[in-house]
Amino acid sequence: MMKYHSKHVLLTLAIIGCGMARIGNAAEEPRLGTIVPEGEMTIFCQKAVAAKFEAQPEDITTDPPIRREGKLLVLGTVDSEDDDRDAGFDCRFEENGAYLGIIGAPSD
Repeated sequence: MMKYHSKHVLLTLAIIGCGMARIGNAAEEPRLGTIVPEGEMTIFCQKAVAAKFEAQPEDITTDPPIRREGKLLVLGTVDSEDDDRDAGFDCRFEENGAYLGIIGAPSD
């Protein structure tokens, strides 16, 4: 009986650990080099900006990707409490969709 009880405790801890790991990963900025289809770049960029700058997704506005100098850019803003001072950013991708990062930062 003791072996069964130990397995139950380990299973419970494993389930809790998996749940906590998912919570932690939800707020992390995506890895550089992640390949993103062009049709998914705007939502990918919104999530990356939300994670990096701890912004609410509803406060982030993005435009469709544009091509510039051999790269794909998703331009956007993060709404601030002062509507006259929204902060601009762009998410950069290689032509093949590889994520290069975010340029610009919301002002404090």
